[in-house]
Amino acid sequence: MIIKKSGIIIAFFIIIAVIGGVFIYEGQPSDVPGFTQTPTLSIKPGISSPKPSATQPSITNSATLSLKVPFTPQAPTGNWDQLHNEACEEASAIMAAAYFSGDTRTKIPATEVEEEITNLVNWQQNNFGYYLDTTAEETAEMIRGFYNLNAKIVADYTEKDIKDALNANKIPIIVAAGRKLGNPNYRQPGPIYHMLVVRGYTTTKIITNDPGTRNGESYLYSFTTLKNASADWDHTTDTIDESKSVMIVVSK
Repeated sequence: MIIKKSGIIIAFFIIIAVIGGVFIYEGQPSDVPGFTQTPTLSIKPGISSPKPSATQPSITNSATLSLKVPFTPQAPTGNWDQLHNEACEEASAIMAAAYFSGDTRTKIPATEVEEEITNLVNWQQNNFGYYLDTTAEETAEMIRGFYNLNAKIVADYTEKDIKDALNANKIPIIVAAGRKLGNPNYRQPGPIYHMLVVRGYTTTKIITNDPGTRNGESYLYSFTTLKNASADWDHTTDTIDESKSVMIVVSK
């Protein structure tokens, strides 16, 4: 009898164990120590579930761009004497340097410009022995020496060269035969030799800060006009050399 009772009890526990195993296998809740269910992700209201990150679009050049380059004419007080009549190189350098210094003003006050022109003239006198009609390379050397900025000469530049420089946060300075620019605001017939700052572009025009006129802020030229006016100063002939097409690209 004892053996039969023991067998019945053992059989009973075996049946209970089998039934419990089936419940566990089917994923039903269990109070068995050490058993935990797979946790589910809780999403808070208003927060979407994480999604795989998409590939970021590549940065492309915009159709228009205008850098905030402060403006000044080369004769900020309206005094067009010999010094200021030939101060387009200095004024262009001043505007480029002001931009890289973080100057966010629309215009540079005349008193500051006059002082800076004097400083640049003195630097040229000390380093070149003259200051009137400096070549593109000499102007670049002045920018490097006085402002400690990079200034690179780009020969035979294209419209793409100008736009690429601007999109890289660099400031081009165009060197030109001034009278070929055809700016009606110049004191006619206009300067023989001229420099101006490029600050941006539209879909059809190049945006400049032209120091040759008080109306030169954001003045628009076509690229063709700028390119056709290409020139550099030639100390040998003491006039412009229209066979040269150069620009100065200024950067930090």
